[in-house]
Amino acid sequence: MKIRILLLCVLISGLFSCGNQPHKQLKSDSNQFAHGFHIVKMGEITRLDVFNPWENARNFIYSYYLIPKSIDIPDSLANRAIIRTPVENVVVLSTTHIGFIQKLGLESTIMGVSGKDFVSNPIVRRGIEQGLVHDVGYDQNLNYELLLQMKPDLVMAYGIGADVAAHLSKMKDLNIPVVINAEYLEETPLGRAEWLLFIASFYNQTDYAQQVFNEIVMEYDSMKKMVSESKHKPLILSGLPYKDNWWVPGGKSYMANLIADAGGDYIWKDNPSRESFVVSLENAIVKATHADLWINTGQTNSIQDILESDERFKIIPALQKKMVYNDNKLMNPTGGNEVWETGAANPQEILRDLIHIFHPEIKSDSTFHYYQKLN
Repeated sequence: MKIRILLLCVLISGLFSCGNQPHKQLKSDSNQFAHGFHIVKMGEITRLDVFNPWENARNFIYSYYLIPKSIDIPDSLANRAIIRTPVENVVVLSTTHIGFIQKLGLESTIMGVSGKDFVSNPIVRRGIEQGLVHDVGYDQNLNYELLLQMKPDLVMAYGIGADVAAHLSKMKDLNIPVVINAEYLEETPLGRAEWLLFIASFYNQTDYAQQVFNEIVMEYDSMKKMVSESKHKPLILSGLPYKDNWWVPGGKSYMANLIADAGGDYIWKDNPSRESFVVSLENAIVKATHADLWINTGQTNSIQDILESDERFKIIPALQKKMVYNDNKLMNPTGGNEVWETGAANPQEILRDLIHIFHPEIKSDSTFHYYQKLN
């Protein structure tokens, strides 16, 4: 494992820095909730550190130096990963990045996406339709020639596994400014939302982003506190199986934390994983027979859709009582789901929906934003 880490550090040296940084930290901005990044102020220059940005990564630190376009690049940083700010033209390789940029009101800066059909934002969609926003592909199909022609100020990438290092290294060799974003690895809803500050740094908008984030925290905490006083906690089933395996959120995962914050009792809350894990379909169905509510049922739009996927689900009481809710209310015509795009940046909206589902006695007058009840 140590050899693998060393080889990867060599592969991406010059693009990133692995390990401790030699530069003096003049001011360190501590995050309230996020663990995956750190902002360090160095006079007019900002250093962003990103930690372990893919699943099962260990002991990796990737550092980026954000230098205003109005000043020269110091000789001491000549070989570092440098982004000139504020960025004006960006390419995003995940739709979640669009959601954060939308919170800043800067969607017009997006000139490239990965998977145009999954984009919901109306401003970006209009750019796609007008030929102003390009689909640059993804993974092995990433269109490097197009990226070179576009000359973006920034490409924002993400990685599920260590193979992302090869794509980042190639962009570095082509002098394409690229950073890696790991918000999806945060275990808590507010931890993910705090990556708004990370993205805002490239636009020189951290003060505004902090104000927006503070409002999210206040709203989220207010609802969480309100529901915490309820003695009743409905038992929650989440997800839908694929073939004979059922991948469910771990007991320490983002979804498990959302369920807990909304006053629900998650069936697999005792599992120690922060990531999804697989259970047999038979075991899941046995557990499901005790659930009061069933949420996040994949691509289904009705009770019949669920039964058609597996008729054994007919014994689940939550389905019999039609207490099934899915987070696919806001689908676009080409298959994109807005919750995938804006949900991470708006955990207060997801929490409000879940409280409405779990505790209608508290939020009976609410309307759903991302969720809908299946009939």
